[in-house]
Amino acid sequence: MTQAVTIVGAGWAGLAAAIKATQQGWTVHLIEATQTPGGRAKSVNHQGKVFDNGQHALIGAYQETLSLMKTLGLEPDALFERQGLGWCYSSGAPFGLPKDTLPFKTLRSLLLNARFSPLEKLSLLKPVQFWIKHRFLSPSDTSVAQLFHGVSDTLMRDIISPLCLSALNTPLDRASASTFVRVLKDAFSNPPDSCSFLFPKKPLSDIFPIRSLEWLKSRGARIELGRRIDALNDIDVNAPCILAVPAWQAAKLTRDSHPNWSGMAGGLTHKAIASVYIKGHPKESRRGERTALQSQLVCFNEHMELDNCVHPQFGIRLNAQAMQTPLIPPALQGTPPEHWALIVSVADPHRRQDIVQNAMAVARNQLGLEDLDMQFCTIEKRATFSCEALSKRPPTVIAQGLFACGDYVQGPYPSTLEGAVRSGLRAVACLDKKQTGAPVNPGV
Repeated sequence: MTQAVTIVGAGWAGLAAAIKATQQGWTVHLIEATQTPGGRAKSVNHQGKVFDNGQHALIGAYQETLSLMKTLGLEPDALFERQGLGWCYSSGAPFGLPKDTLPFKTLRSLLLNARFSPLEKLSLLKPVQFWIKHRFLSPSDTSVAQLFHGVSDTLMRDIISPLCLSALNTPLDRASASTFVRVLKDAFSNPPDSCSFLFPKKPLSDIFPIRSLEWLKSRGARIELGRRIDALNDIDVNAPCILAVPAWQAAKLTRDSHPNWSGMAGGLTHKAIASVYIKGHPKESRRGERTALQSQLVCFNEHMELDNCVHPQFGIRLNAQAMQTPLIPPALQGTPPEHWALIVSVADPHRRQDIVQNAMAVARNQLGLEDLDMQFCTIEKRATFSCEALSKRPPTVIAQGLFACGDYVQGPYPSTLEGAVRSGLRAVACLDKKQTGAPVNPGV
């Protein structure tokens, strides 16, 4: 008789666990509190238009996420626009990696970049030597700021801070150096594919969550949407269970039965991310010009290290397909509008009006847009856990027959889609080991 497993939560972690468990021969019962899958990475309908609930960009190193999409019969190259790792600034020379397969891409790009002086470039030598010596594994966790101590302020502001904030959503002085270096190591593991940005061509829900439910249903999974689990007794106690819910909800569910694990999950701090979707036409001075701002990713580097920020640090140019905007022949459309998502990392969730006003000012003054239309502002108050040095994350195994997955559990990645997907796969691996009697490392 095929064994059943209950998975509570249909975010990316829960969906990954459900798909993997189905492949391993389990009968899956998937329960989701809302009517739509995807968790904190899905699409929402606002005034008849579809927006992502937070703007996500993957990198080519997210191999487990991309592999899972292929399992569903999806082709990542049809879902994402692939661009070399890099970005431009509202002024000055851009930063980008060479589009080749030769080694030392970052070093070569820095040496050739006109934005930084020779002395500033040399300041990176010490941390690079440290990485090579330790094979990109930090011997002890410290902050990213400490790891790059001595590097010039300009390089920290223009290169290190954007990489750290986009990956960890945590300021340099607190961000975990070991986690940061792990992400960088994976990003440069298989150039040029691994060190590239993948920008969605379609709304997020169409890329993975909805297709996952279709795949699971076609293979006999039992799926309940709109059912909230308030206690562990609300589910089948005779079947193993994977909690694929946010940290604070998992802590609540396990508070009485497993207080130690609950304390670790509940003790994590979280940071907000705001995404402001804006449409506007390029000003006359920009029309017909090949400017740096025609890059898909723009960095506004003056507000990188602010806690409770209300200023955009990143701008992502969206394509018409991702916004579900009808494609009009150029001869009929005149000067087409540009669609942008302006991102505020480590955002102050209580100052929505200030965030919107600052985003509009950036769009007008730094992106060179006019006739602005603020289409949607979404603020995910607990978008990511604060990925700080020496922070303690709860393990995958809670107890016999009870497991957890989510981007917050122990693992090598920060709060990213890849971190969520990997955690779901780990939970199923632990589930299988428990059933076969194989030894399990709870912190796997």
